[in-house]
Amino acid sequence: MSEPEKSNAPDYVIQVNDSLHNISAAEWNALLALQTVPTPFMRYEYLNAMQQSGCASAQTGWTARYFSIWLNDQLQAASALYIKTNSYGEYVFDHAWANAYHQHGLPYYPKATIAPPFTPVPGTRLLARDATAKSTLLESMISWCLCTCYLAVMAISTRVKQQVSCCATQCNSIGQTTISPSRILTNF
Repeated sequence: MSEPEKSNAPDYVIQVNDSLHNISAAEWNALLALQTVPTPFMRYEYLNAMQQSGCASAQTGWTARYFSIWLNDQLQAASALYIKTNSYGEYVFDHAWANAYHQHGLPYYPKATIAPPFTPVPGTRLLARDATAKSTLLESMISWCLCTCYLAVMAISTRVKQQVSCCATQCNSIGQTTISPSRILTNF
């Protein structure tokens, strides 16, 4: 009898939290510093201040979910995702889309967006040490959105749009196209 094939993929631990408290500012900011286009609006202090002050909160339509990818207790990738119940505070003017959905009796909200609140500044949103960690981060975010019925993902690139379309059409076999939802740990 042959032995099962061993995977070369890293054994990541994926966490989804409603605050940044499980990640240190030093770890988050060190990861941000490794990016090609770091922005101060993705710094731990900015994101945490937006949430703690109530500016980016469920009451204002910005429910935070912080994704982190860990390997041997070292932060490999991270990003902030916000569940939006409106389009206020974004620099994506999608009110016409929301109205069109409403007129046809379709839900537009909630939607998920990967962007710092109230900020049109360009810069890296998916923080990662390497391409494998970044891919795992993106796949876990898409899987989480699909598994929690947030199919209206605000695409951050054409690649994301393609992956969302691919994953949405294969919802019943999500484990085959993305990270298995059972591997994503949530804490909120």
